[in-house]
Amino acid sequence: MRAVIPGFFLFVVMVCGCAKDAPQPVTSKAIYTGAEACATCHQEAYKEWQGSLHRRSMQVPSVETVRGDFTQNNTYTYRGMTSRMFVRDGTYFMETDGADGTREVYPIEYAIGDRDTQWYLTTLEGGRIQVLPAYWDVREQTWFDPVEGLFDHPQGFAPGDVNYWTNFGRNWNFQCHDCHASQIEKNYDPETGAYATRWTDLSINCETCHGSGGQHVAFWKALPDQVPARDTTLVNLRFLSSEQSVEVCAQCHAHKRIIGEGYQPGDPFYDFYELEVLDSEKFWADGRYRELNYNTLAFLMSSCYTVGHLTCAGCHDSHHLGPVRAEGETRAATYDRVCLNCHRVDVGEQHSNHETVGCVDCHMPPVEEVKRIGIYDHRILSPVPENTVRFGIPNACTECHSDQTPNWAASWVKTWWGSQADEVAQAEAIVLGRVGDPKALDGLVALLKDQSMVLRASAAVLLGRQADERAEKALIDALDDPHPMVRTRAVEGLMVYGSDVGIEAVAERLDDPSRLVRIRAASMLEGVNLSGDRGNKLSEALTEYRTIVTDLLADDPEAQVQVGIEALQQGDDRAGEIAFRQALKVWPGMADAYAGLGTVFVRNRQFSEAVKMWREAAARDSTLVAPLHHACELWEADIRKGFRTRPGTARDYTDLGDTYTLRDSLDVAIYWYRKAIESDPNYAVPYHNLALVCAEAGREVEAEAALDRYRQIARDANAVRELEVLIRERRKRPGG
Repeated sequence: MRAVIPGFFLFVVMVCGCAKDAPQPVTSKAIYTGAEACATCHQEAYKEWQGSLHRRSMQVPSVETVRGDFTQNNTYTYRGMTSRMFVRDGTYFMETDGADGTREVYPIEYAIGDRDTQWYLTTLEGGRIQVLPAYWDVREQTWFDPVEGLFDHPQGFAPGDVNYWTNFGRNWNFQCHDCHASQIEKNYDPETGAYATRWTDLSINCETCHGSGGQHVAFWKALPDQVPARDTTLVNLRFLSSEQSVEVCAQCHAHKRIIGEGYQPGDPFYDFYELEVLDSEKFWADGRYRELNYNTLAFLMSSCYTVGHLTCAGCHDSHHLGPVRAEGETRAATYDRVCLNCHRVDVGEQHSNHETVGCVDCHMPPVEEVKRIGIYDHRILSPVPENTVRFGIPNACTECHSDQTPNWAASWVKTWWGSQADEVAQAEAIVLGRVGDPKALDGLVALLKDQSMVLRASAAVLLGRQADERAEKALIDALDDPHPMVRTRAVEGLMVYGSDVGIEAVAERLDDPSRLVRIRAASMLEGVNLSGDRGNKLSEALTEYRTIVTDLLADDPEAQVQVGIEALQQGDDRAGEIAFRQALKVWPGMADAYAGLGTVFVRNRQFSEAVKMWREAAARDSTLVAPLHHACELWEADIRKGFRTRPGTARDYTDLGDTYTLRDSLDVAIYWYRKAIESDPNYAVPYHNLALVCAEAGREVEAEAALDRYRQIARDANAVRELEVLIRERRKRPGG
């Protein structure tokens, strides 16, 4: 998930060849017909598509579609959690632990995946379609837990974890919906927190790549037989530019954030999506994946794309997804034939200094960091073992020659093919740039001139971490880059500096032709006083930005937290509170949202509420203990201030005890709880808290005495039982 960084009390914030003519325009309204409407006229393409992974991206469970073993090898236990899969009357089920850890039986309504792994989904309250905990490895024919190959997580997921199967991190409506069905309308209601999600097909259908087909079907139905006519209502990928063609695939095959619904092939891609770039730790510094990602970003770095204008369709047929493999032909040999369409080289030993390797073995090796899913490195680059030596980045040489060292491989590469200083310098700039090292400056500025948009955009955002006026000047120049991603990241980088000249330059992008650039400039400039025409443009862009956040991103807790941070920075506590509460509606375990509410309450001198929020935040993120303690100090000071004008009450003294309890000053807390009891012997709360603190401090006799008195005066039997359980738990702790 995307990281949001809290501060103390103020958050800181592939047809091969060159592009052809302009694409055929989509003149129809977005009226979708579904894949079945294409079958009558396009029989051959439809038949190929029927056997493709696109067709099987998401399916209704049946004997034909389910790959997992639901009858014999049908139980799986991981970290104490057992799932049992079975079939009853043709319906598939999974019995497993629910949100509160109790066993439940869930009907399986959908299956995702078919080639490498298959995941199973059920619908919970509020239309939330959730990915169930046990996955099936198609190749190994075994069940597994996602942390055993898909998530980088050392332990299994507990019910309070965001990625536990009933929680937000495994919610299909938000996390997966745009790639595992076609023409989806998410339909999230922020008031109720419920989804009414709809789609055209449970597959990646024809209209995903060719645009809406309603007018196309109507056009041909209306024509008499044998009458020639030209229909321009669908998109033909052959007539898209190489960039637009790759963007059609990037709808799904990219790690991205959605900023608009309704994208159709040929549309301005960055009006709908924002790609992640190499400031993210999801990637090695040279662009190779570190975890489960998608191929677009890597491919956009390849000179096959940047220089040769290769597209995804140059290697993959969109109907059956790969080149036809001759009988008995290896994968490497198949793709060697594809590579030789452009590269007229001897693939044998003369080129590679190896007798038996193919093009993909060296230039597109499997990404071993991603387990259980066959992913290949789409940067299509030569291996650079020196990057392994210096930065730990894996390389194809030593992944094959596992008995040798990176230094050994680097020596042979230098002997055979010469220096790779440019490739090393590029990775070094990203590595140093991520940590704000001043030595990265020259390298990052150089990357702003690279052919790859990915490297230019990465350099732009990382230059924001350089405290140097040369970086600011370079970022101002980058605002004129032809690519929207670079301009967007330059806006981010510039606003870190906050200088007048930088703000002026960013303000010029408020009417940028790309929606992504406009909304990023608006969000960064919110609260800046711009007059005249610029002020009007800021208002318009902010309206556009807020509409996206409150509508499309209403179920994105990180987006809501960011909105809350921006509201606090502008002094709008009410808007901040609304945003933070919306984030918690989606994901009740989000520490940053609790911290945001804690900030709101502190600023409004509601210290008891502030401490509650900071306590929730600190329970989920230990780095937030310090601001919790500070909130306690502010609360204590406010209570003591009241003593100047009136006598203390039992509640005052109890609250003081609480401020010390939360700061682990147990002896002082006990003093104030006893003072509260002296003030009002019939007030139950201090007995409750005193019993807990004494148990924590190992003062057993005092804890039991406070518990006995609490039993006598508490009116809630359930509260008494809960206190008894809490005391028993504290006694079990080391030192308790």
